[in-house]
Amino acid sequence: MEKIGRNDACHCGSGKKYKKCCMEKDRRSGGPRRHIEPSQDEKLAMLNAPSSLDELMTRIGQMKWNQPSYRELAEELFPQLYEDYEYNETEKLFFFYNALIIWNGFCQKESPKFRKPGGFKAALDQLCTKALDIPVTQSELAAKYEVAATTLSKCSAQVNQFMEQLGKTG
Repeated sequence: MEKIGRNDACHCGSGKKYKKCCMEKDRRSGGPRRHIEPSQDEKLAMLNAPSSLDELMTRIGQMKWNQPSYRELAEELFPQLYEDYEYNETEKLFFFYNALIIWNGFCQKESPKFRKPGGFKAALDQLCTKALDIPVTQSELAAKYEVAATTLSKCSAQVNQFMEQLGKTG
């Protein structure tokens, strides 16, 4: 495991230096969690994408959610993305479903805190548009979800860090 330096960016994705952010908390808890192993169900689910928006919505309802707000975000966001982006339906559903699996795993393992869902909606939208190679700027996404660009950056960094941790163990 790679050691985090005091002056390195914090592993939580806040953008602050480690020494000004989570260093003390990590010392008290025995260190940062660095590696996350996706469950076998999560790995298999990513390969079995739904064939319609209705099926995607059914799967959202079938997933385990630690907080109703996490499920509600998914129920609001994914139909909106489906309507917003013209793309091959099979590929679009595949990428949206994988983003949903990432969101569900992130919520279960990280329990993100938010008052308004716009930051994480924008981060997931950014994840999908990058995967689909749809050109959209961070400023456009921030405006779409009525959040500051810095909020989008922070939320996106948290989700990206989670995905990097998955990649290190997969």
